[in-house]
Amino acid sequence: MTSLLTADLSRMFFVAAPFTLLVGVAVELYGPPPPADLTNITPSQLLWRLALPSLAAALTQLAISHMVLFPGDAPRRALAAAAAMFPVYIAAQLLASLPVGFGFVALVVPGFYLFARLIFVSPAVAMAEGGSPIAILKRSWAVTEGQSLPLCLFLVAGLFSVIGISILAEGAGAALDVVARLAGLEGAARFVHALLVGIGSCFVAVGTSVAGAVAYRLLMTR
Repeated sequence: MTSLLTADLSRMFFVAAPFTLLVGVAVELYGPPPPADLTNITPSQLLWRLALPSLAAALTQLAISHMVLFPGDAPRRALAAAAAMFPVYIAAQLLASLPVGFGFVALVVPGFYLFARLIFVSPAVAMAEGGSPIAILKRSWAVTEGQSLPLCLFLVAGLFSVIGISILAEGAGAALDVVARLAGLEGAARFVHALLVGIGSCFVAVGTSVAGAVAYRLLMTR
């Protein structure tokens, strides 16, 4: 996975950036402020802070998965294929979100188990095999059969990596924000902060998409 990322990172970043980095910067600069807590979130905050980034990230996942599974295709072909599969994939994610959400509410371990079986490799399944939303989820469940424990452990390790990258990006952005504000450059401070957070989101999206596609490819050869 590491060799794949380093070999094709520039193309993957180019494909992912408009839907992660640019969206993240736009939300931070022009969207509503983040909610104090989830119980007081407004419809506007829900749209700009959750729905829009999630939809953009879903398109990114599909495009990056296509690039891993079909390395000879150009980025524009990966984006076209992702756009064609996007509505079906979103429907599959909405269907999967119900049991996965209940799993996390009931206990974290069932949530990780269901996430690993239904969601983790589903972008790769969608791009490689297509089908209806239910067919994608059924295939994701079948492909991951017997591999739930390794996948859950991998997801836990990946979660800590995502948290680490997010903390580093947020910390670096906050530090530069303070320095720029002390220098009287408040506009630049906001932009730099948003840019670093967006870059972190971009790398997280690329990394998780590659991981899911590589896992799918490995599971198909077992």
